[in-house]
Amino acid sequence: MGFAHIPREDLHDMGGEVREPRLEEVVEMLLDLNPLNRVLGLAMANAVSQYFLGDVVPSGGVPVGREPICLVGNMRPLAERFRREGRTVWVFERSQKLRHGSFSDVEEELLLPKCGTLIITGMTLLNFTIDRILERSQGLNVLTGPTAGVHPEPLRGTKIHYVASMRYNIVAAIRHLKLGNYISLAVHSHLGTPYVISVNKYL
Repeated sequence: MGFAHIPREDLHDMGGEVREPRLEEVVEMLLDLNPLNRVLGLAMANAVSQYFLGDVVPSGGVPVGREPICLVGNMRPLAERFRREGRTVWVFERSQKLRHGSFSDVEEELLLPKCGTLIITGMTLLNFTIDRILERSQGLNVLTGPTAGVHPEPLRGTKIHYVASMRYNIVAAIRHLKLGNYISLAVHSHLGTPYVISVNKYL
Protein backbone atom coordinates (compact mmCIF):
# COMPACT_ATOMS: atom_id res chain seq x y z
CA MET A 1 0.00 0.00 0.00
CA GLY A 2 1.28 3.44 -0.91
CA PHE A 3 -0.08 6.86 0.04
CA ALA A 4 0.14 10.29 -1.53
CA HIS A 5 -1.74 13.48 -0.72
CA ILE A 6 -2.16 16.86 -2.35
CA PRO A 7 -4.22 19.80 -1.02
CA ARG A 8 -7.61 20.28 -2.64
CA GLU A 9 -6.75 23.82 -3.74
CA ASP A 10 -3.85 22.49 -5.83
CA LEU A 11 -6.22 20.44 -7.99
CA HIS A 12 -7.21 21.70 -11.45
CA ASP A 13 -8.57 20.33 -14.71
CA MET A 14 -5.92 21.80 -17.02
CA GLY A 15 -3.78 18.68 -17.36
CA GLY A 16 -5.96 16.31 -19.37
CA GLU A 17 -7.55 13.09 -18.20
CA VAL A 18 -6.66 11.10 -15.12
CA ARG A 19 -4.74 7.99 -16.17
CA GLU A 20 -4.86 4.49 -14.77
CA PRO A 21 -1.59 3.89 -12.89
CA ARG A 22 0.81 1.67 -14.82
CA LEU A 23 4.17 0.77 -13.33
CA GLU A 24 6.03 1.23 -16.60
CA GLU A 25 4.71 4.82 -16.78
CA VAL A 26 5.57 5.85 -13.22
CA VAL A 27 8.18 8.47 -14.20
CA GLU A 28 5.82 10.10 -16.70
CA MET A 29 3.04 10.15 -14.10
CA LEU A 30 5.28 11.80 -11.50
CA LEU A 31 5.95 14.63 -13.96
CA ASP A 32 2.41 14.87 -15.37
CA LEU A 33 0.70 18.27 -15.52
CA ASN A 34 -2.46 16.79 -14.00
CA PRO A 35 -1.94 16.78 -10.20
CA LEU A 36 -4.11 13.67 -9.78
CA ASN A 37 -1.82 11.74 -12.10
CA ARG A 38 1.17 12.87 -10.00
CA VAL A 39 -0.59 11.74 -6.82
CA LEU A 40 -1.39 8.35 -8.34
CA GLY A 41 2.17 8.03 -9.64
CA LEU A 42 3.74 8.77 -6.25
CA ALA A 43 1.28 6.49 -4.44
CA MET A 44 2.25 3.73 -6.87
CA ALA A 45 5.97 4.38 -6.33
CA ASN A 46 5.43 4.34 -2.56
CA ALA A 47 3.49 1.07 -2.76
CA VAL A 48 6.28 -0.60 -4.77
CA SER A 49 8.85 0.82 -2.34
CA GLN A 50 7.16 -1.03 0.53
CA TYR A 51 8.10 -4.35 -1.13
CA PHE A 52 11.79 -3.47 -1.26
CA LEU A 53 12.31 -1.83 2.14
CA GLY A 54 13.02 -5.13 3.86
CA ASP A 55 12.52 -5.30 7.60
CA VAL A 56 12.16 -1.84 9.11
CA VAL A 57 13.18 -0.93 12.63
CA PRO A 58 10.28 0.65 14.53
CA SER A 59 10.94 4.28 15.36
CA GLY A 60 9.42 6.48 18.03
CA GLY A 61 9.87 9.75 16.15
CA VAL A 62 11.75 11.80 13.62
CA PRO A 63 15.43 12.68 14.16
CA VAL A 64 16.04 16.16 15.49
CA GLY A 65 19.25 18.19 15.39
CA ARG A 66 19.73 21.83 16.26
CA GLU A 67 16.92 24.34 16.78
CA PRO A 68 14.92 26.02 15.51
CA ILE A 69 13.04 22.99 14.26
CA CYS A 70 11.28 23.97 11.04
CA LEU A 71 8.35 22.09 9.54
CA VAL A 72 7.64 22.52 5.84
CA GLY A 73 3.96 21.63 5.89
CA ASN A 74 1.75 22.18 8.92
CA MET A 75 2.15 18.85 10.69
CA ARG A 76 0.29 20.12 13.74
CA PRO A 77 0.57 17.05 16.02
CA LEU A 78 4.34 17.03 15.52
CA ALA A 79 4.66 20.79 15.99
CA GLU A 80 2.57 20.64 19.16
CA ARG A 81 4.69 17.80 20.54
CA PHE A 82 7.91 19.76 19.98
CA ARG A 83 6.41 22.89 21.58
CA ARG A 84 5.32 20.91 24.64
CA GLU A 85 8.95 19.84 24.94
CA GLY A 86 9.93 23.52 25.03
CA ARG A 87 11.57 23.54 21.61
CA THR A 88 11.61 26.46 19.19
CA VAL A 89 9.42 25.53 16.20
CA TRP A 90 8.70 27.41 12.98
CA VAL A 91 6.04 26.02 10.64
CA PHE A 92 5.59 26.92 6.96
CA GLU A 93 2.38 26.14 5.07
CA ARG A 94 1.35 26.89 1.48
CA SER A 95 -2.38 26.34 1.98
CA GLN A 96 -4.29 29.21 3.57
CA LYS A 97 -6.89 26.69 4.75
CA LEU A 98 -4.25 24.72 6.67
CA ARG A 99 -2.10 27.62 7.90
CA HIS A 100 -3.51 28.07 11.46
CA GLY A 101 -0.80 30.30 12.89
CA SER A 102 1.97 29.10 10.58
CA PHE A 103 4.18 31.17 8.33
CA SER A 104 3.33 31.33 4.65
CA ASP A 105 5.74 29.47 2.39
CA VAL A 106 6.81 32.91 1.14
CA GLU A 107 8.84 33.34 4.35
CA GLU A 108 10.81 30.16 3.61
CA GLU A 109 13.22 32.19 1.49
CA LEU A 110 14.21 34.22 4.57
CA LEU A 111 14.01 31.62 7.32
CA LEU A 112 15.00 28.21 5.91
CA PRO A 113 18.75 28.97 6.05
CA LYS A 114 18.34 29.65 9.80
CA CYS A 115 16.70 26.27 10.54
CA GLY A 116 18.81 23.78 12.48
CA THR A 117 16.45 20.90 11.67
CA LEU A 118 14.14 20.88 8.67
CA ILE A 119 11.27 18.38 8.66
CA ILE A 120 9.82 18.32 5.16
CA THR A 121 6.43 16.97 4.14
CA GLY A 122 6.42 14.40 1.35
CA MET A 123 3.98 16.64 -0.52
CA THR A 124 7.00 18.66 -1.67
CA LEU A 125 7.68 15.74 -4.02
CA LEU A 126 4.36 16.50 -5.74
CA ASN A 127 4.43 20.28 -5.90
CA PHE A 128 8.01 20.52 -7.21
CA THR A 129 9.31 22.54 -4.23
CA ILE A 130 11.68 19.95 -2.74
CA ASP A 131 14.75 21.10 -4.72
CA ARG A 132 14.35 24.76 -3.74
CA ILE A 133 13.78 23.85 -0.08
CA LEU A 134 16.92 21.69 0.04
CA GLU A 135 18.95 24.41 -1.67
CA ARG A 136 17.96 26.91 1.04
CA SER A 137 18.48 24.52 3.94
CA GLN A 138 21.70 24.59 5.96
CA GLY A 139 20.63 22.05 8.60
CA LEU A 140 19.53 18.46 9.13
CA ASN A 141 16.87 17.50 6.55
CA VAL A 142 14.19 14.87 7.23
CA LEU A 143 11.63 13.93 4.55
CA THR A 144 8.57 12.64 6.35
CA GLY A 145 4.92 11.68 6.24
CA PRO A 146 2.73 9.13 4.46
CA THR A 147 3.58 10.74 1.10
CA ALA A 148 7.30 10.26 1.83
CA GLY A 149 7.18 6.47 1.60
CA VAL A 150 9.52 6.39 -1.38
CA HIS A 151 12.45 3.97 -1.22
CA PRO A 152 15.56 5.79 0.09
CA GLU A 153 17.92 4.59 -2.67
CA PRO A 154 16.94 7.26 -5.28
CA LEU A 155 17.60 9.89 -2.58
CA ARG A 156 21.27 8.98 -2.11
CA GLY A 157 23.54 11.89 -2.93
CA THR A 158 20.90 14.52 -2.13
CA LYS A 159 20.66 16.77 0.93
CA ILE A 160 17.96 14.53 2.44
CA HIS A 161 19.52 12.93 5.52
CA TYR A 162 16.63 10.79 6.77
CA VAL A 163 13.33 9.44 5.47
CA ALA A 164 10.61 8.89 8.08
CA SER A 165 7.44 7.13 7.01
CA MET A 166 5.46 3.97 7.77
CA ARG A 167 5.17 0.36 6.66
CA TYR A 168 1.39 -0.06 6.72
CA ASN A 169 -0.91 -2.67 8.13
CA ILE A 170 -3.05 -2.62 5.00
CA VAL A 171 -6.32 -3.87 6.52
CA ALA A 172 -6.17 -1.44 9.44
CA ALA A 173 -5.15 1.50 7.23
CA ILE A 174 -7.96 0.89 4.71
CA ARG A 175 -10.55 0.66 7.49
CA HIS A 176 -9.18 3.87 9.02
CA LEU A 177 -9.47 5.75 5.72
CA LYS A 178 -12.94 4.38 4.94
CA LEU A 179 -14.13 5.94 8.20
CA GLY A 180 -13.11 9.35 6.87
CA ASN A 181 -9.91 9.72 8.89
CA TYR A 182 -6.54 11.13 7.92
CA ILE A 183 -3.12 9.62 8.62
CA SER A 184 -0.44 11.22 10.79
CA LEU A 185 2.76 9.42 11.70
CA ALA A 186 2.72 11.28 15.01
CA VAL A 187 -0.79 10.07 15.92
CA HIS A 188 -1.59 6.84 14.08
CA SER A 189 1.33 4.50 14.76
CA HIS A 190 -1.19 1.68 15.30
CA LEU A 191 -1.77 1.61 11.51
CA GLY A 192 1.64 0.11 10.84
CA THR A 193 5.30 0.38 11.75
CA PRO A 194 6.75 3.91 11.73
CA TYR A 195 10.37 3.87 10.59
CA VAL A 196 13.31 6.19 10.08
CA ILE A 197 16.00 5.35 7.51
CA SER A 198 19.33 7.15 7.26
CA VAL A 199 19.89 8.20 3.64
CA ASN A 200 22.86 10.57 3.58
CA LYS A 201 25.34 11.42 6.31
CA TYR A 202 24.80 14.77 8.00
CA LEU A 203 28.07 16.63 8.44
